Amino acid sequence: MSAFRSLYKYWVSILTAAVVVQIFFAGAGAFDTADKVDGGTVNEDSFEDSFGPHIGLGYLIFLGTLVLLLLSFGTRSRQRILRAVAAVVLLIIQILLAWTGAAIPFLLGGLHPVNAFIILGLLGSTSYLAWKRRLDGDAPAEAAPVAA
Repeated sequence: MSAFRSLYKYWVSILTAAVVVQIFFAGAGAFDTADKVDGGTVNEDSFEDSFGPHIGLGYLIFLGTLVLLLLSFGTRSRQRILRAVAAVVLLIIQILLAWTGAAIPFLLGGLHPVNAFIILGLLGSTSYLAWKRRLDGDAPAEAAPVAA
């Protein structure tokens, strides 16, 4: 296995875990903001404070997918490259949905978390396939012989 394939495997796993943490930060931000509503203290600054970790990690995940794309070119694996390109495209859409979600909350805003789960599914399945060595160019995992 090439060094790039090994790096790719670990990096996509880290990104998958980061997306899970990102979803956690979204929930924490939502409930923190809801708690502030009860106290009547919600303003733009307190909203930003509640969602700051979610926003910051989101941009780091986007940068991480760009690194994944670069690693995928080093693997010379068509499937890895296509999956990395798909991740970058989905992250660009995610950022655009975040920027425009307030304009049409029940469409664009609602699609933001749906897209997050699509991103999680793509990265999670890519990580799984990389660890199981089932992406193109990898040797198939051999089954143990069955005793008669």
